Amino acid sequence: MEHATSHAATPTPTKPIVAPIGGGLSGASIGLGFFSLCVFWWFPFSPIISTVGLTLGLISLARGARGPRGENFAFGGVALCATSLSMTITLNFVLRYLQWDSLL
Repeated sequence: MEHATSHAATPTPTKPIVAPIGGGLSGASIGLGFFSLCVFWWFPFSPIISTVGLTLGLISLARGARGPRGENFAFGGVALCATSLSMTITLNFVLRYLQWDSLL
């Protein structure tokens, strides 16, 4: 008596989980956020790169980019860049005020 052979179903192709553009925007936002936190004392430079990272992160959030397991890397980049930007601006204005310089 012969047993019936079961034919394994071939897997159907699925769409990729990670979009390369969205992942790149999220990764750039995280990288710029970390770097702007590392060089927060360079006043004209650090706010510029954290603003660029914040913009890229917000664009990536709006597009809904997720990581391979559903991580929200864009939110992490936005949080890093917002922290760096607020810290740099606050420290710059506070130190100017403490040194009897003008606020603006």
